[in-house]
Amino acid sequence: MITSRSFSAIIPLYNEIDCLPATLEEIYSYLESTFADFEIVIVESGSTDGSAAACDAFATGRTEISVIHETERNGAGSALQLGFENAVKDLVCTTWIDLPFPIESIARAVPYLDDHDVVLSYRSPDDRALFRRAQSVIYNSLAKFLLGIRVKHVNSAFRVFRRSVVQSVVFRSRGWLVEGEIIYRLQQMNVVFTEIPVQLIDRQVGTSSVTFSTPFYLLRDLLSFWWSERIRRHPGLS
Repeated sequence: MITSRSFSAIIPLYNEIDCLPATLEEIYSYLESTFADFEIVIVESGSTDGSAAACDAFATGRTEISVIHETERNGAGSALQLGFENAVKDLVCTTWIDLPFPIESIARAVPYLDDHDVVLSYRSPDDRALFRRAQSVIYNSLAKFLLGIRVKHVNSAFRVFRRSVVQSVVFRSRGWLVEGEIIYRLQQMNVVFTEIPVQLIDRQVGTSSVTFSTPFYLLRDLLSFWWSERIRRHPGLS
C-alpha cells in the first residue's frame, strides 16, 4: 500500500563500497513501493574507496536521489546536519547504509506521525555480543543520568521526524554523540515523541566504522557536552 505522506531518507556514508549499490537498491525499491513522493539524500563524506563514484552512478537517471559530497570526513553529526538541511519532504528518516534495522520499520512508524512529532526506537531484541551490549548499557545509563534523557535507548539508530521539527533542532555534536544530543534538544523543545520496538540487525557486509576505541571517545564527548551544558545554564561554575 502506497502512502500519501512524502518522505526523505537521509543516508550518511563513508567508505562503504562493499554495501553499494545493493543496499541503495534495497532502500530505493522499498521507498518506491511505499511512498508516492520520496527522496533519498546521500551524504558522502570524503570516501577513499570508490564510494563517491558509486553513489553518483547509482543516482544517475533517478531524480529522487541527490548526492552531497563532503570534501573530508567531518563526522556523523556533520553529515546528518547536511542531510537535514537539504531534505524537502514532510517526513525525514536517518537511514544508515548498513541497515541496522528492518527497512519495513519505516511503514510501521509513519502512522504515529499523525499525532507525534518524532518516532524514536528501542532495540527489541538486542542479540549483539555481551561486550557490545554492556557498552550500550553503560552509555545509555550515563546519558540518561547526566542529560536527563527519558527514552529507552539513547542511540537506537531508527528514528523518523517531521521535517519542520528536525530542521529546527540546533545541535553541535559532530561525532556519534549527535544521536544523544538530538534527543536532548528535542526534549528541551518539548517535542511530542513516541518509541517503537525495532529489531537490531548486525552488519553483514563491509566494515563498521565503530572500533574498540569508539566507546571511549563517545564517553569523553558525553562528559564534555554535559559539562558545557552545565556551564551554559550556570555561568558561575566556570
